[in-house]
Amino acid sequence: MALRLQMKLGVLAERDRLPDSPDTVLVVEPTVGSQARSKGQLYLLVTSMVPGSRAREATRLVADAIRHEYYYDESAGIRVCVVKAILAANKRLTHARERSGLGHVEGMAPVGVGIAVVRDHELYVATVGPAEAYLSRGARLSTLPDPHRERGLPTEDLEPDVWRGEINVGDQLALVSPNVMGRLGPEELKDALVTLHPQPAIEHLHRRFAEAGGSGSDGGLVLEVQDDGAGLPPGFTPAAGDDLGLKIIQALVTEDLGGSIAFHDGGGTTAVITVPHLEGLRT
Repeated sequence: MALRLQMKLGVLAERDRLPDSPDTVLVVEPTVGSQARSKGQLYLLVTSMVPGSRAREATRLVADAIRHEYYYDESAGIRVCVVKAILAANKRLTHARERSGLGHVEGMAPVGVGIAVVRDHELYVATVGPAEAYLSRGARLSTLPDPHRERGLPTEDLEPDVWRGEINVGDQLALVSPNVMGRLGPEELKDALVTLHPQPAIEHLHRRFAEAGGSGSDGGLVLEVQDDGAGLPPGFTPAAGDDLGLKIIQALVTEDLGGSIAFHDGGGTTAVITVPHLEGLRT
């Protein structure tokens, strides 16, 4: 039987967001089998570098337009549907520009879009304007391509580029506002992704952003790829099991490095290894 993947999500509750944040985070995980198989799961971040209620109205307009257009359009594959959804949102925001108060500012439009679609082992990502996407794989953090970071919505002659790749168990994706990244930097993002599960990771990053004096745009979400395996039997410990490899790993972690190893079930098994910082340790 082929391995099935599931996504573990980390996203801030609305009550925990900064009061002046205009950003919108939208997650659609279809429960209808045919829709899930054909369109996958949609994760969306819409940002604005302009705070206020009208900016928040604009980001919600863009998010709703993308969601509706993406799931309504059954005429093409995911890549084409993502592009068409972004173009539809751009058109709607252009028409609502006067009402939203988000016209061009010194030649730059202030609304950014970060969109990710997951279907089976496929990942599609697009970013336009002030929105950033990072893929963490094997403790290595990569910025996904974005040829339109200098532009936002609404804009003319928009040609969104959609990145496509395969995902594996343990991969992590972060969609995050550049306002947050400007305060924290990629190393802090990487540390949070490597050491924490998605929900505590996004909460930690938001707390650090606020402590650093951050205000305004604070949007972000974190995804982690897991399998849907049966997991380990109740009460399992490496010492009690028959697997020699796990016993060796436990001995290395606990005895040689003075750390700990823990197993968490929930649609598969996650092993978390924690070791203290060792001065002079070379990796």
